[in-house]
Amino acid sequence: MNRLIYIFFFFFYTTIYANSELYESDLYYLEENEVLLYKVLNWWSTKSQENSIEFCFNNLRVRSNKTLNLDYDRKAKILKIYLKEEFASLVSIFENKSTYLKTDYLNRSYFKSLKPKNIKRIDMISLNNISFSEYKKIKSMKKNLAFELEGKIAGLLAYTGQVSLHKSGDFLRTCPNNSKEKFDISFKLLNIKTKEILVKYNKKN
Repeated sequence: MNRLIYIFFFFFYTTIYANSELYESDLYYLEENEVLLYKVLNWWSTKSQENSIEFCFNNLRVRSNKTLNLDYDRKAKILKIYLKEEFASLVSIFENKSTYLKTDYLNRSYFKSLKPKNIKRIDMISLNNISFSEYKKIKSMKKNLAFELEGKIAGLLAYTGQVSLHKSGDFLRTCPNNSKEKFDISFKLLNIKTKEILVKYNKKN
């Protein structure tokens, strides 16, 4: 009996810990309301919801909730800003390997000589031609830096179970065609304390 009680509490607390770790890694917002996205996706994937379009075209925003890491090469003047964990793992933004996000905005108050560069991943950005003084400035605000991804929901993918921000793919839950809906995607590095955007990338759809 004692063994059964121990096993029950072990799995109970392990489940809570696992879910809290998932929740802590990324913050998900549907139309400005914070949600546990994995629960939303689990509900949407059930057979009883096979005709549901409740979340179609909703705005989805994901913000990293763990401290970003900085790696600066003073000789090459390259600053890498990254997460050790996968970012926005419940979301699909690249429909194929040739898809990329294009630089849309560079904050010249922080990066005077930084040149635009396309990116194909959202867990790390590499910034070239960064002076040591610029790096020190970024380092001083490290605890306030975050990645933020934003787009509109286009459906639920069949094999990965991810929510899709693009219109192409093998869908388990497909959103209706609507020519007026634009599925633009934006990805930012921002200071969550001052609300400043340091770098912004986007993809127009």
